[in-house]
Amino acid sequence: MSLENMNRQDTNEHMAARHGHLSERLASFDEEPQPQAQDPIEAIGQTEVYAAADEPHAAVAPAIPEVLRGPQENLGDGEPAPKKKKRAWIVPAAVLGVVAAAYLGGVYAFSTHYLPNTTVDGVDVSLKTRSYLAESINSQTSSYTLAVTGDGVELTLAASDVDLGYNGDACADEAFSQTNPWQWPLEIAKSRKIEVQKTVSYDKEKVAAALAPFVDQSRQKAEEAANASTITYDSAKASFVLNGGGDTRCLDADKAAEKVCAALDSLDASLTLGDECMSSGEDFSQALASANAYLAAAPTLTLAGSTVTEIGADQIASWLKFGVDLAVELDESAITTWCQGDLSKQCDTVGTTRTYTRPDGKTVEVSGGTYGWNINGAETATQIADALRSGQKTSIEIPVKSAGASYAAAAGGKDWGNRYIDVDLTEQHARMYDASGNLIWETDIVTGDTTQGHDTPTGVYAMDSYRASGDVELRGAIDAATGEPEYISHVDYWMPFIGNSYALHDADWRSKFGGTIYQGNGSHGCVNLPVDKAAELWNLTAIGDVVVVHN
Repeated sequence: MSLENMNRQDTNEHMAARHGHLSERLASFDEEPQPQAQDPIEAIGQTEVYAAADEPHAAVAPAIPEVLRGPQENLGDGEPAPKKKKRAWIVPAAVLGVVAAAYLGGVYAFSTHYLPNTTVDGVDVSLKTRSYLAESINSQTSSYTLAVTGDGVELTLAASDVDLGYNGDACADEAFSQTNPWQWPLEIAKSRKIEVQKTVSYDKEKVAAALAPFVDQSRQKAEEAANASTITYDSAKASFVLNGGGDTRCLDADKAAEKVCAALDSLDASLTLGDECMSSGEDFSQALASANAYLAAAPTLTLAGSTVTEIGADQIASWLKFGVDLAVELDESAITTWCQGDLSKQCDTVGTTRTYTRPDGKTVEVSGGTYGWNINGAETATQIADALRSGQKTSIEIPVKSAGASYAAAAGGKDWGNRYIDVDLTEQHARMYDASGNLIWETDIVTGDTTQGHDTPTGVYAMDSYRASGDVELRGAIDAATGEPEYISHVDYWMPFIGNSYALHDADWRSKFGGTIYQGNGSHGCVNLPVDKAAELWNLTAIGDVVVVHN
């Protein structure tokens, strides 16, 4: 037999022997009872023991895959298969599992309990739960009370009356947020002093309800006081005074509740309510203050820099009205009436009788005319009302429609300046004075014929814009019988002071002036001047120069 055939025969015999042995083992397994279910970790240990104690049986298990792999696997020279290595990782894994379980158990425990050596706002919470700390914080306000006085209130509020307490649950959560249970192995031996933000909570509706009886009582007393109170003006005191019931202010529910809530927020032991918690309501004190403020703002009225009057308290009081809500109002129509009446009589000089002393010493009384002061009463009233409302004492230069050079009362009745033309009808003589009061021109004159009713109008006037020179034609009134002017005259110097009807002018048709010529041979009302004197006067005068005509 060749060597190749011998090797093949040995191999076949060896495979047949292994196959027979495997068949016997499988048959024996079928005959044995099935093992009960075991813990996987325990089964692993038993398998190792079994393999070590029973060599033949241990050789069977690795033989199975060898048969399945077939003849291609090099099985060697019939040597038995090597033993399985022991599983050395089992013990470290078990230890690691125990450690992990202990760590996770600590994480769980310290997620619901505080770490050892922990205080929160001075409370020892070591190994305590959230609820323990929450209850401990809430209990800190259980004995709190607030004593409220003032504005007619006498009230003690206990914490239970308004459901007052700290936010214990929020504080407990805030304290937990400052710890890290995942780091408990590192933190467990340390000390922690945790501070939390404690805020007070309470029922604001119960606060309002506790104050409500005092608010109602205050309102009732205020109403009684209002019904019995009146404000009147006391002329002797020059002020408004309150008569009767007294203070009609009442407790403001919202303002009082706001103050009480602020005290509760701070856990104050006491609170005194003051004027800031009183409503204005029918506040006579406020009305009195407003009315008397008007009196204190009495303005001074002036004309041309001279004081006319300081409006008195009695006068201002007559202009004030009190509304149903005690609001103080100015009666502007009454102020206007006063300005256009009493004040105008005091200030207006146009057309009035004025007395003055001429530079030559003669005392003159003159009435009438268009020159002088004429105030604007309506505008003055508006400025007075604005000044009173401002509450500030001030001075008002009275608005005017026409003005003099000075205030008549301050100047002794003469409200024009030193420069003026004086026409004396009795003397039949005219004079002109300069700004210093010096006589700079004079002449005899002829005025209106008193026997014919052509009197020259008396009064204080000003030379107007009809002033003209050259060939000025003068026409008299139309004669009804002829339809022609009563006269036609020509002059060279026309210096009117009453419209374009009465003027100082030259009269070349006259040879004599002065004396009593005006009686029976006078003018139609104008002031006739010698031609040369008229020329002089023309050169001295201007529009606006005052002309005083008097007897």
